[in-house]
Amino acid sequence: MRTTKVIAFSVPPEFEDEIQAHAEAEHRTISEYIREAVRQYMSLRKFEVARSSIAKTIRKKGIKPSDVTSEIEKVRKRS
Repeated sequence: MRTTKVIAFSVPPEFEDEIQAHAEAEHRTISEYIREAVRQYMSLRKFEVARSSIAKTIRKKGIKPSDVTSEIEKVRKRS
């Protein structure tokens, strides 16, 4: 039984050439290359959502960048 699903999508021919070249340079199949690109994109999106949420909370609490820097320095001195 197959453990993967096939997803088809279209790209302009020059983009296909670029994907192919990058995949070959990394000694990967196009499928492996695309899977990794999608994984990285999804991880980046999760990070950006978390960062945005944290930034919003920090702004609401009136915490300044200098406050964060100061706290980091305190923790580093204890280590």
